[in-house]
Amino acid sequence: MHKDPKSVLIFGSTGMLGKSLYLESKKRGFETIGASRNGQDASIDLRNKNDIGDLIFKHKPETVINSAALVSHSLCDENPLLANAINAEAVGAMATACNKIKARLLQISTDNYYTGDAAQRHDEKHSITLLSEYAKTKYSGEIFALTCHNSLVIRTNVTGFRSGNTTLSFIEWVIKSLESGKPFKLFNDYYTSTITSSQLASITFDILNHNIIGCLNIACREVTSKLKFVEAFAIEVGLSIAAAESISVHSILSGRAESVGLDVTKAENLLEYQLPNLNQVIKQLVLDYKRTS
Repeated sequence: MHKDPKSVLIFGSTGMLGKSLYLESKKRGFETIGASRNGQDASIDLRNKNDIGDLIFKHKPETVINSAALVSHSLCDENPLLANAINAEAVGAMATACNKIKARLLQISTDNYYTGDAAQRHDEKHSITLLSEYAKTKYSGEIFALTCHNSLVIRTNVTGFRSGNTTLSFIEWVIKSLESGKPFKLFNDYYTSTITSSQLASITFDILNHNIIGCLNIACREVTSKLKFVEAFAIEVGLSIAAAESISVHSILSGRAESVGLDVTKAENLLEYQLPNLNQVIKQLVLDYKRTS
């Protein structure tokens, strides 16, 4: 079956990460199709599984990357059927179609699977705990993705800029809070290995040069608390963090994974280079902010 050379279909291409993936794909010379509810090249409702298959069959890409998801924990809790449709069943439709045309499937997943061990780094084989509807549906999405014979699940924690979207990303909320000077709360015991959307996009396309299937962590090589992350960013941009109150995640949230650091050793060995450290992530966030502001 004919496939266009170096062709990539990106679901969720107008989202925070999707935009970065779309730009990176174009920069590297791939024939790129962006699909979302209001896509650059194709409009798609992920609740309609037939439309997902039809779109893949129409373009016959060599690679499908799915960065679309219902990421709001509250919305997932309020509407688990919708969360399952978008985060899991839609991925199953992608996997089925990719198998039929022998395409590669990359599923962008989450790190929201670990709890109770602070700043520990979790590798791809570490046991998981599904505490939230979001985590449950994203893990179901992983299982669906891996039914594709040539598939890779990427676990990550990503932030960046949505640029005009009514829902703020984590770093956009941070900047707004810092600039306002008004009191706000930061978790001192919520640990992540956050990476920027532009860094993740670049590393993802480096991964395409390697024949790897299964599950792979792509994230910052350092694990840090939300508080320490924001402190580092504030120093870099010259903003005061005096209005921030250091609190425990357990004082506000329940039923959430909070020790979600990722061990990226497998990815670094595969790529033969180190993934970004905290300082590199912060500096890239500042560069991305300047480009979007």
